[in-house]
Amino acid sequence: CTAAIAATLVTPQALAASTSTSASTGVEKNKNLRGGDYVAASANKQHHRALQEEDVFTFLVADVQYEDGVTASSRNRNLQGQGNSQGRGNGRGNSPNKPEHTINVQDAHGLIYEIEEGSGDTAGVKSGAKVILPSQAFRNTNGKINLGGGSLKSKKPKKNQKRDLLQEDDSATDLRRHLATTGPKTVVAVRVVAANNAAYNKANEAGLSDDVFGTNGDAFNLKTGYEQCSHGQLTINPGGSDYGINNGVTTITVDTAASSGNDEAMRNAVTAQINAQFGVSNPTEIADYWMYCLPPNVMNGIAYAFINSWQSVYSNEWCNYPSAQIHEVGHNFGYGHSNEGSQDYGDQSGMMGYSYSQDEGPVMCFNAAKTWQTGWMNNGKQVNMNIGGSGATDNCLETDITGQADYDVNLGQTIIVKMNKPSGRDLFLMYNKKTGVNSGTAEGGNTVMVVEADSEGTAYGESWLVGKLGAGASKTFADYLGDGNGRDLVITVPSINDGKAQVKIDFDGLCDRTMAPTTSPCGNPSQKQVSVQITTDDYPEETSWTLKKVGSCAGQIDPNLSSPTYASKNTLQPIFEQCVDKGQYQFTINDVYGDGMCCGYGTGSFRVLYGDKDVFEGQGGDFGSIFTGNFGECEDTPASPPTSAPVNPTPAPTAFPTNPPTPNPTSPPTAFPTQNPTTANPTPLPTKNPTAFPTNPPTNLPTNAPVNPPTATPTSVPTSPPTALPTTPPTPAPSPSAPLTPAPTNGGGAGPQEAVFDSGYGVPRCANTGSSCDSLALLNGRGTMTSGNEPNLSNTNSNGNTCTDGNSGSYHSDESFDQITVTAGDIISGTPVPTGDFIVEGGRAYV
Repeated sequence: CTAAIAATLVTPQALAASTSTSASTGVEKNKNLRGGDYVAASANKQHHRALQEEDVFTFLVADVQYEDGVTASSRNRNLQGQGNSQGRGNGRGNSPNKPEHTINVQDAHGLIYEIEEGSGDTAGVKSGAKVILPSQAFRNTNGKINLGGGSLKSKKPKKNQKRDLLQEDDSATDLRRHLATTGPKTVVAVRVVAANNAAYNKANEAGLSDDVFGTNGDAFNLKTGYEQCSHGQLTINPGGSDYGINNGVTTITVDTAASSGNDEAMRNAVTAQINAQFGVSNPTEIADYWMYCLPPNVMNGIAYAFINSWQSVYSNEWCNYPSAQIHEVGHNFGYGHSNEGSQDYGDQSGMMGYSYSQDEGPVMCFNAAKTWQTGWMNNGKQVNMNIGGSGATDNCLETDITGQADYDVNLGQTIIVKMNKPSGRDLFLMYNKKTGVNSGTAEGGNTVMVVEADSEGTAYGESWLVGKLGAGASKTFADYLGDGNGRDLVITVPSINDGKAQVKIDFDGLCDRTMAPTTSPCGNPSQKQVSVQITTDDYPEETSWTLKKVGSCAGQIDPNLSSPTYASKNTLQPIFEQCVDKGQYQFTINDVYGDGMCCGYGTGSFRVLYGDKDVFEGQGGDFGSIFTGNFGECEDTPASPPTSAPVNPTPAPTAFPTNPPTPNPTSPPTAFPTQNPTTANPTPLPTKNPTAFPTNPPTNLPTNAPVNPPTATPTSVPTSPPTALPTTPPTPAPSPSAPLTPAPTNGGGAGPQEAVFDSGYGVPRCANTGSSCDSLALLNGRGTMTSGNEPNLSNTNSNGNTCTDGNSGSYHSDESFDQITVTAGDIISGTPVPTGDFIVEGGRAYV
């Protein structure tokens, strides 16, 4: 369940209710909010309309802004942010008494109405949530909703109702769709023509399309801005083509007066006309997001949008300025404002500060907290320091920070650092390099920017710029954990060179303190401690988890752990800790409702530590119904010398390979191959398409001696060094390739070992000797999906039952491959398997 916040650059005014007067009773009647017939008000609520108790709405909140960045800057500071904070305004221009927020409800058809301030309790309702109005609520004659002193309550279906989330209206699913900032999104911009021909007049349909989507060559706009800042992970496309809308722009005419402050009435009239004109019940049936471009002088400000929702509204020419477009649609995605000190929108380093009346700029992205929230850097580009924790980098980090404009998916880079603490606002840090997609940043260019933010950086929350550090600068955050122990957090920037910033983050002086070696909490050196940390959402009883062993590490005992029943809402639960054998494990967390732990009904999360390693760092709580991940490795054993010759040797055995044997593998060779060759020389396999195991020359895996009597003509010793396994189709004289990366196992043996990924064939394969190998975590998740990152794409089968590897879909929603176990040689009694062939022994799939 979700609640929506409407973040605005202007205050929406009250909608004047349509009324008629009854000649017989003199009681004024107002139209039903959902477009029904006129109904008479009750006697004790003259001039009001009582609402149905079970009417379900979506809760929306509006953040208000009254001026643009140029106006604010000329009044208070220069654009580069070099002025001091003296005399800054609060983002409300010359009207300091204007409300900072408005609260609203939206009906099923997309019509939005403001709730009268102070008329009831809305505390604890999340932005975008489905809510039920209290029985005493009514719609006043000024068009606003009066809660009659009652409280909104969240509407969530009973858990025993089995529903298809893809077909029925589900607020959690709808919220996740709006919050997901990866993949393709569709947008429609609306040119609004009001009564008396008052109209949006900045551009015709073609011109507006170019300014929003670049359809005629415009360089910087909503589409290019998001695609550049996300480095291709989010795409914005013109919507509505199936409904006859060309290039994402349409013109809607309404019979509503274009008078000052009448934007709410005009906005609802536009929505109703879209539904009627295109034959839909809600505009979101046509496109994901809608931009309403109103005539001039209707709004008191420049633009506003509903957070975690679909609609943004602009005053005339502001519909064409890219900073306003990116800012407002950012609110739809769930991003809060970027502030500085007491100045609302004052952080001008990114797009969630002020907007600017510029057609091609400023070209910039988002600050550290907002970028963390997007998820665009959670592919190894971000570091989460759990301050006060026991992890290797929790309390001391010295690293180079790369500017987000230099993002390269193929390079190991640190772009964002989060300094997480158990409660309160967290700090986020980035190097604000002024180049490329961030070349127009209006504040703090080429410095290390530090912001603090609400909501863990994973859900809607505002942020505040608290530090701009150049080379040689530092900043201290006293008593960072707020526990009264006086432990400070110090951020230092020793240097900025070669396009990177060197950063040192030191909590309580631990970077410079010689620490005694830590001892394991487990008395047995062959064990490690597993810690499971759960922060619940609004529905803790829906969350459960299990931990079990996978693979066959020698001596590993299955702990078969499971969670207790959680009852406390929005709470860090008691940490579950247990010592387990060093080995390979699978952690699974479930949400029975299917909306994960974030971000519609609270901001829950989970964390799993194996020893001092956060094994699922950056995963968060947005995983739908289930998240499954593997971690760990078999305990290392000392290398041993090659074993003695096997029994029943061939008449002329030679060393294999011809060079001195390497320390890997160290255990006795496995049964690969297990049969004598059937011909004098091995037959090339496969005969049509090469398999993952080359079969002409012997591989670099040592084999057992044949178990049957030798043939008259034994196979010859390979004359060239064996190639890495697998190779491209065999050639008469294969050349050696780079050595394999050893799998994280004990170096061989009869148990399943972790496979390695072969980039030539795009599949996992066995790296060491053994009776089998196991894909383990190689197939877990999908690189661009919400359920996790798969290092070697792809494993999602989204083509029905064809078993064809797909390139779209969701892990553990569509069909997907979880695990494959492969056994080499002869495992079927009496059936010879040619040397180098293999048999799939087993596996798991999600169907």
